[in-house]
Amino acid sequence: MNKAGAWIKNIALTAASVLLVLLLSIVADRLLGKAAAPPTLPGTMELIFPPNAEQAYESVDFKYTAHINSIGLRDRELPKERGNTYRILAIGDSYTYGWGVEIEQCWLRLLEERLRKDGFDVETVNAGKPGWGPQDYAQFAERAIPILRPNLVIVGILEGNDLAASGPTGLEKAKDTLLDKVRVVYPNIVRVIRDLAPKKDLAQRTQEMPPQKSTAEDNRRWTANTAKEFLGKMTPEQRARFEAFDDKVKEAFLNGNLNPYMLDLANQNPKFYNITMNLDDAWTKTCIERMGGHLRRVKKCAATYGAQVAVFSIPDGPYVNLAANKNIRRVGYEVQEDLIASDAPDKAIARACEQADVPFLQATGEFKNRKDDPGLFFELDGHLSPAGHQLYAEAIAPSLEKLLRQYQGK
Repeated sequence: MNKAGAWIKNIALTAASVLLVLLLSIVADRLLGKAAAPPTLPGTMELIFPPNAEQAYESVDFKYTAHINSIGLRDRELPKERGNTYRILAIGDSYTYGWGVEIEQCWLRLLEERLRKDGFDVETVNAGKPGWGPQDYAQFAERAIPILRPNLVIVGILEGNDLAASGPTGLEKAKDTLLDKVRVVYPNIVRVIRDLAPKKDLAQRTQEMPPQKSTAEDNRRWTANTAKEFLGKMTPEQRARFEAFDDKVKEAFLNGNLNPYMLDLANQNPKFYNITMNLDDAWTKTCIERMGGHLRRVKKCAATYGAQVAVFSIPDGPYVNLAANKNIRRVGYEVQEDLIASDAPDKAIARACEQADVPFLQATGEFKNRKDDPGLFFELDGHLSPAGHQLYAEAIAPSLEKLLRQYQGK
């Protein structure tokens, strides 16, 4: 054999060896994926709230108690071992948490009941927290998905509010790392590598602690003290605006029966509900881009663990309901009825979803069809009432079922 022939033979043998090693490594990766079991949940941990806590609330609009499970979520206990049931993790703010209603009345639990009734073997996990925004959703997803191992992550985006909350923080770009590139070929090995950090973090945050409990009176007293602090800091102009409120609003505020932060935001920014309505405004475009960045972070983490992501638009009263639109003015916000005719709040979320390449589901039309119904949102607090949660669950279910059939190949 001449030198050229020998050289070609050596090249062919080397290429065949490399290809064989590559194929064997891919097989090993797939076997690892079948063998690696999801982590077992610890005894207690603080994913969001102190574990096993109990918080009772009573306001001018509602009365409810929030029970926190052993891993720090406002939900029932999850099985320690991850079973085969299709798990849906919902991340969001107070509208996902279910502010003002019992957990059984929350749209997520009602949605689970509807899905099960329609033949889907699913379980939902509520990861809502009052006051959260898109950046918090992304940070929580990166912390919780490796532990909870959902099949689907729902991100509940509140119309208007969550878009504005995306503005002040730094732009989040979900840049691909070396591991992201390796994941294309070795998804299971990359998942094991990325599991190392959550396991270390989990060990640090898993702890036994006495349950924290507070009564409705404890929380009312704290809220009243906060209201008095806000009142003392008001400018003369803000105080004059407050004094012009109707007596029911002022009494509820001062007695700790109304969210003081809602009135404080109205004092600081009375046009809050209008600031993101112009989708051509440069600041609004920046907010959309930043929301898209946060959603990309969620999708990126979910993909590592084989989960899908979908975004739900959650209706906010002033944009969909005449009574809610009128009542928000009673606590100091400057809004107009024509907000209800606009599709800007959902268009903004849809554009962020398009940038992140995630499905966008909404039920706004069903709420606008009942814009004259005063019972869908709490009168002064403004959150979804039990009837509002029921309507949302019923309205969003068909779109989600269609998506689930697509993901499950049905």
